[in-house]
Amino acid sequence: MASITNLPPPTRWKSNPYQPEWAERDYLHVPGGAREIPKHPCKRTYQLSKPFIRSFRNAVDVGCRDGEFSRYLHLDFEHVYAFDPRCKSRFCFNVDLRKVTHFTCALGDEVGDIEMFGGGHKNKPEVSPLTAEVFTLDMFDLQQVDYIKIDVEGFERKVILGAARTIDRDSPLIVIEQNEAVLAGDHQYSAKHYLESLGYRQVAVDKRGWDFVMARDRP
Repeated sequence: MASITNLPPPTRWKSNPYQPEWAERDYLHVPGGAREIPKHPCKRTYQLSKPFIRSFRNAVDVGCRDGEFSRYLHLDFEHVYAFDPRCKSRFCFNVDLRKVTHFTCALGDEVGDIEMFGGGHKNKPEVSPLTAEVFTLDMFDLQQVDYIKIDVEGFERKVILGAARTIDRDSPLIVIEQNEAVLAGDHQYSAKHYLESLGYRQVAVDKRGWDFVMARDRP
């Protein structure tokens, strides 16, 4: 079990090859090679959510992968905090590390360890398992959080439970993916329904019906 006092340090990168003009061209470093992707799903979802953002202080990207979503967040927000148990070498090509802090860990509702297969939680014989440390978002004590994006293959509700204090304090706009990846004993829209129980409402959804933009009025 991970120690509550032993939070992971920010990921350190050997270099930051990111070039500002790449963002202007929608030039992304992704699996399969670097290329211009003007209609990348991450860009589309972010643009869908942008009209509902009240402030652009700090954003959180949970399940950041190669930094595709973080790329678009960091163009507008003062700072982005990105979390993923897989430290992807392409991440530092997609974002300016002066504006993005990456942590190589998973987020959930309690401290511990989980076994992952690629970016998901379902056992795949062809994929070597990864044991990932899990912490809660609240443990990082991030302040002035205006936006949280969560794409963690069925772990979304657990991430929200572990961010209870942050959500209660800041009422950030929350974007959650709710696709067919569901944990045992759970159901597809559990994170969305839980946010609704906290006073959130759906203000937009992407064309696939996966990415839900959830907003709550501040007290």
